[in-house]
Amino acid sequence: MNNAPAIPFHAGPELSRAINRTDFFRLLKSAAQHYNFDNFALARISEASAPFGERDIVITNVAERRVGLFITTLKEALGTVRAKTAQFLATPVHGRSAQPEDYPSDLVFNEFLSGVFLFIPLFTPEGRRYCLVLCGERQEPDQSEIADMLLDAMRIFDKLYEEILTPEMSGRLTQRESEIVKWTSEGKTSAEIAIILGLSEHTVNSHITAAARKLDAVNRVHMVAIALRNGLVS
Repeated sequence: MNNAPAIPFHAGPELSRAINRTDFFRLLKSAAQHYNFDNFALARISEASAPFGERDIVITNVAERRVGLFITTLKEALGTVRAKTAQFLATPVHGRSAQPEDYPSDLVFNEFLSGVFLFIPLFTPEGRRYCLVLCGERQEPDQSEIADMLLDAMRIFDKLYEEILTPEMSGRLTQRESEIVKWTSEGKTSAEIAIILGLSEHTVNSHITAAARKLDAVNRVHMVAIALRNGLVS
């Protein structure tokens, strides 16, 4: 009988097989859950909007309408100094968010309040800065657990950099991204494109996000306009 502990999904053979955003979404979700965190966000470190802005996020399981609240609560959990100097951090930091007495009434429903936030800085070979942020209702991690999480995050990020980030930085749309931009230009929604191409709606949205980032577009309309102007779609 084999009593060896099972290898977590994110540390098993699925990591070497990962080639698209859906694959990495599953890996990051698995890593977060393995360490008892509910939410995750992989983002570029931003000097303009410390620690990062909504447009800097690469992959997350936080609902789009809640991303701003997630970032705001992260800043509160880390504290002003750490949040503002995130671009200089070289080691993971963590903190717990709390609801102050003067908390705005319109933000009372905040699922991130009282959660533990762990901020893990990550770096590309060229020195570009990213981070993985984990959030959840759990005890604050000790140094041993942080070391394990850092190692897992680095392994996933290195593979993501190879498969996703390097091609994105080239500025060229993949064949799938071009297809999806074309259907978007014809007025199709993500749900409709998903049916047409036999993909999940989440995968379609991930491709749209990647295409918009490559084209430096602020939204879908802007993305389509740039693609049409540059002759990327007919």
